[in-house]
Amino acid sequence: MGKEIAALASVLLLASAAGAELIEQVDLAKPERPQPGPSDAVIVLRAHASKMAGDNRILFYRYDLVAGRVVTGSDGKPAGAKLTYSYTVFGGKKGEKALRIAIVPAGDYVLAGRTSNANYTDTFCFGAPRFTLAPGSITYVGDYEMFGLEKMADGERRNAMRYSSDLEGTRTDLATAYPGLAQRLAAWSPVNGATFRCQGDEFVAYSVPAAQP
Repeated sequence: MGKEIAALASVLLLASAAGAELIEQVDLAKPERPQPGPSDAVIVLRAHASKMAGDNRILFYRYDLVAGRVVTGSDGKPAGAKLTYSYTVFGGKKGEKALRIAIVPAGDYVLAGRTSNANYTDTFCFGAPRFTLAPGSITYVGDYEMFGLEKMADGERRNAMRYSSDLEGTRTDLATAYPGLAQRLAAWSPVNGATFRCQGDEFVAYSVPAAQP
């Protein structure tokens, strides 16, 4: 898949940020390596945000295909995983694509949005890639390069997230952290257009190039 840059055009604002108690990623700076259980799956991605220091995250929420909504817990907050792309957390270095891994329950998920500096959320509720994680699957969901108020072709500045795919490069990186899982790594099969209730600060749509419509 070729690199594409998707501008997150401002559509609607909401004062309250989306709260979420989500699964944290595996801390690869520590020697402990938690292993997925038989009903678990593993999300794998690489993130690059050389111009965005701070506590930033990509959000993956559980998704109910029948109801067309994000799955929430008893507290009413989304269930899923948050994967940090900060370069001040977990030893990331500017200029590198940093490996990120989360062990999650198998099921249906949506790439729901991203946070900037832990206090501003771009939510992809007007259309987002959804995908299914089978029990025992090790799934690569792409490389993501983050931009804050990047200058676009029309001269305006907007938040943006560039997507690209490098399965074999990611497999090599994964082998250093989880050698037993690397050969099982497979690319995701996203379907664009999943919608859900908007919660956050900026509401937009985000699509992955070459995904199903």
